[in-house]
Amino acid sequence: MHSATEPRATNRSAVLSTLLSGRSLERGQIVEGTGLSRATVFRIVDDLRSRGFARDAAVQPASGRGRPSTLVQFDGSVHLVGCIDLGGTNCRFAVADALGNTLVRAKHPTPLALDGERLAGWMAERIHELAGAVSGQHGPLGAVAVGLPGVVSGDRSRVVGSHNLPQLHGTVFVDALRERIAVPTTLDNDSKLALVGELQYGALAEKETAVLLTLGTGLGSAAAMNGQVLSGKDGLLGEFGRLLIPGTKTRLRDLVSGAGLVAHARAAGYDVTHARQILEEPERFGDLRQRIRDALVHLVSIVALAYEPRTVIVTGGFGDGLAESALDEVQGEVLDLVGVSTRVRRTMLGGQAGLLGALAIALGDLYASLGVLEEHINQIEVDRARAVKALEEAPVHPG
Repeated sequence: MHSATEPRATNRSAVLSTLLSGRSLERGQIVEGTGLSRATVFRIVDDLRSRGFARDAAVQPASGRGRPSTLVQFDGSVHLVGCIDLGGTNCRFAVADALGNTLVRAKHPTPLALDGERLAGWMAERIHELAGAVSGQHGPLGAVAVGLPGVVSGDRSRVVGSHNLPQLHGTVFVDALRERIAVPTTLDNDSKLALVGELQYGALAEKETAVLLTLGTGLGSAAAMNGQVLSGKDGLLGEFGRLLIPGTKTRLRDLVSGAGLVAHARAAGYDVTHARQILEEPERFGDLRQRIRDALVHLVSIVALAYEPRTVIVTGGFGDGLAESALDEVQGEVLDLVGVSTRVRRTMLGGQAGLLGALAIALGDLYASLGVLEEHINQIEVDRARAVKALEEAPVHPG
């Protein structure tokens, strides 16, 4: 029985993944794209239409004497997906349709005083509130993905540690969030999700080896090889912020993250309230700024030797304060120091990389629940420009 049903599931997955590009297609185009027989494609398309997953899009006039053909497309309104990017300062939310078009978004200060369980409840309320704002024209939430500022175990069942949000530690927050959201929910490190966003919707070449450094309230990193973001069993892969600067007791995150740098500067006797002050006032903080650059060179040298990346992407609020000339200098010094040629550049997705990564993960989970096989999910044509524009232009919910 298994051998008889497996080809049918594979065929359905191939047709569905073709439609998930969002394009309006003739059935003949689907036949050509999948290599399946006309009878098989027509049967699957009719079944998808009857279930509400596909709809007739338009009638295309015949090019010759033949009959006009009806175009078919996937109905993106059948389900919603939720995206959450939790940071140590702000938490971003977005809800998109099943084709990845963001419909509504929101941004709230992270309620730092809440314990893990109540923070999970607050996040679940916000994402359901956003979904409710567009539910009249769309189906229910089908999947949610969440980026967290901390170390997440390889099986995504617990937060191993979070320097800026210690209430995430353990399983209480994770379990409570999944219970309150009540649909399939994937949680992972925010840097990993941001790199997924860069791979799916940014300007990275397919299969390019790349490292993303999140220089925000804290310091995080993620690496990708052959188009896949790397993961470790305990989630500690790439946690370079814990390393000491050679010859000192200062950790890397103390010099190249917002919260770490402010605390470090105050301990050294400087009167500062925000890391931007140090980056923007060279006369006042000259020595400290030099230490920051040295720490950046040390950090990028480590990742250059570890992964030999073609590109190192810098993102996060602290990273935004670094001048382009500073990134160019780091790139040159790393080449001189360790002999690895790698581009060091700012993200082209801005602060939206994490949300876009969550979007990619949530869509993948939704498609899997609809019966699309992993091999076909990876082959779905993605309209990068459309997805990025939709997120940028989505209305902001006032709640």
